[in-house]
Formats: sequence, C-alpha cells, structure tokens
Amino acid sequence: MLHAISQKKSQLHKRYLGYREPDEVRVGEEDELTSLLIGPLAFLPAQAIATFWERLIKHAHPSIDWPTGTVTQAQMHFWPRRPIAPQRYIEPDLLVQIHWPTGERRTLLVEFKWRAPLSSERQLHDQWQKFLTLEEQAHALHLFIAPEVSHGLAALDQDDIWQGRLLLRSWLDVLACLQRLPQTEDEPLGHWAAQVTKVLAMLNIHPFQGFVNLDAPTLEVTTQPIFWQPQD
Repeated sequence: MLHAISQKKSQLHKRYLGYREPDEVRVGEEDELTSLLIGPLAFLPAQAIATFWERLIKHAHPSIDWPTGTVTQAQMHFWPRRPIAPQRYIEPDLLVQIHWPTGERRTLLVEFKWRAPLSSERQLHDQWQKFLTLEEQAHALHLFIAPEVSHGLAALDQDDIWQGRLLLRSWLDVLACLQRLPQTEDEPLGHWAAQVTKVLAMLNIHPFQGFVNLDAPTLEVTTQPIFWQPQD
C-alpha cells in the first residue's frame, strides 16, 4: 500500500487528513498509519531495524547510550498486550527488542499518535510502570511520536518517572531521520525510507522550505504612534 499511495494509485491517505465516507463512523487512523508506515520495517534485516531506531533515538540527543557493533536480533511486536487486572490490559502500539552479541540489549516502548490526544493523562506512565517489568525498564527507552509532542511534555511535567528515558519525537523528526538514510531502491532500508518520505509529504509532514521572496513592508509616514496609543 505504501507504493500505491506514494505513486498516487490510491486515495487512502485522505482518510488520515479527515476525509470520511458518508456511512463511516470511526476510522482507526493511528493504528492504520502505524501499520502502513512502520509495519514494513519489521520485515527488514535486524541491522536495518536497529539503524532506523538508533537514528530516531539519537535525533537531537546524540549522547544517549546505544551499544555498538553488529546486531544479532531485532524484533518488532505491534500492539502487544499484557494483563494488569481481570479483563484489563495495557497495550502500547509497539515493542521493539534489539540484541547484540555482547549480551547487551535495548527494549523500546513506542506510542504513536495522529490527530488525537492520549487516552488518559497517565497513559504513558501506565505503559512504563505497568507494561514493562523492572528488569525491562533497566535497559528500556520510551518513545512518544506525534505530530506535536505537547502531550508528552505534559506527562513529564505531571510526573517524570522516566529520568531521561521518555523521548519525545514529532513526525517531522521521523521524516528528518528518514531523509538522512540512503534512499536507493537496491538497499531495503533506504527503499522503505523513500516510500515513507513520499507518503508523509502527502500527509502534510514536510520540512519548512523557507520563503521564495520576502520583501520588507513599507510604512506610511505618520506622526501618530504605530504600535500603541499613549495614555494621557
């Protein structure tokens, strides 16, 4: 479907810009976009998976600790579910598990948002505290990815339980990381990145390109104040 949308053979992306069929009551935008954009990455080699997540994790934070060397295993589990009480579950959007031959590993807990708020004020807190075990938290990072990250900032202001391990990334940050990958068709990671880049542009996620022409405004000569009226 990525190719169909990026080459304008489908209008499916309009669903994620607000378009609805007359009889549609609900569209699972976030889940569909997660599958559409990120899903293909799960089929790539382990090293490719790790490369993308490393780039996104270190975006604007290059000092974050990340193991070096060749990755031996990388798994992506979409909508994993763990029980927290009878008939109650915690279900983040994605769990990524990456392993190195040295025995080092990283667990990435990922929550995607698109045109919707968090389901509750403590959604991110519950994911970290109730989904992950204490042992998993020791080598985990929590990513919140949304068009803008104000809900993640609010979670940190409310109760910073992560101590630097909740990473807030916008979809524009995702785009920036994709654009830095070699986007060639003979390299799987780059080929995926090129397709996702095109689709994000169709979803109005694209970098600011600057002004083509910007002239200084002209002001009429006047003796009256321009910005405020002084009080007598």
